[in-house]
Amino acid sequence: MLKKIFIRSSIGLLVATSLLFGYYFYFKYSFVEDLNYRSSVAETALGSIEYSLTGESDLVLLVIHGTPGGHDQTIEPSSYYRVLTPSRPGYLRTPLSVGKSPAEQAKAYKALLDSLGIKEVMILGFSGGGPIAIEFAASYPETTLGFIALAAISHSEESWQRDDYEDEAFLNGSDFGLWFNFMLLEFLGDEAFVSFMLPNPINQQKLLKDPKQLESLKKTIWSIWPLSIRREGFINDYLQESNLSLHLTDIKAPTLVIHGTGDILVDISQGEAIARLVPNATMYVVEGGSHWMMNTHSEEIEEVIENFFQKTVKYMKGDELR
Repeated sequence: MLKKIFIRSSIGLLVATSLLFGYYFYFKYSFVEDLNYRSSVAETALGSIEYSLTGESDLVLLVIHGTPGGHDQTIEPSSYYRVLTPSRPGYLRTPLSVGKSPAEQAKAYKALLDSLGIKEVMILGFSGGGPIAIEFAASYPETTLGFIALAAISHSEESWQRDDYEDEAFLNGSDFGLWFNFMLLEFLGDEAFVSFMLPNPINQQKLLKDPKQLESLKKTIWSIWPLSIRREGFINDYLQESNLSLHLTDIKAPTLVIHGTGDILVDISQGEAIARLVPNATMYVVEGGSHWMMNTHSEEIEEVIENFFQKTVKYMKGDELR
């Protein structure tokens, strides 16, 4: 009797494991296919660069994604601008050979704009994309209508030497392990997901009351997966961020710094440094805003960005917004 129970249990476990891994491989294949479907690859003077371009406006907002990320870590276009989001070197279908340092990556994005026939952009750097956006704005004033630093990194900190156990474990983790954890969070429900992502109870309640932004945050979290096709860029970012020397004082374009007081991933001092060192910069502080403030304070931030966009374009171009 015990032998039969053992055999049946073993068969059941084998079947369940096979189904789990079968679903996982199907999910991963479909996920990557969708990523590729929603992007294009431009052959530029500096190599292949993957990008997504959404929206209908003539004006372009160039979004530089964070660490880790890809073209899928972006924002929605508006009636004021369409959104161009490249996958940074080492992420998804943009090879690391396109550029390692922030200055090299900025040069690559100028090559991308040239290949697409885009002459002017507003540039937004989010989180780990901040250094690249800073170097772009400093190096290409004739192309940069304005610069938005959103929870952006601006200088190195000792705590970013990235040699502790948790970072090592994450960098060396498997796609399956991260997928399983994400799926488990989805299974546990919205409250568990929100409490895991947002330590502030007020922000938790804001997000739970806004299904659209809740789904947007979930998409942002999935934009770090699969890690295997983002890992090379992730490691390079860690190396670059440990020794940053950026040309903040060379930026001539109107600059808007947006940072939350509750950001524990990129401290507000990073944004304050940009506002202090960049001529013609203004800072908008989101009270209680975490690193995910674009979801918990979306209307507030979108209004600030759109107002900055309109005023800056009118000032820089000397005419009415198209």
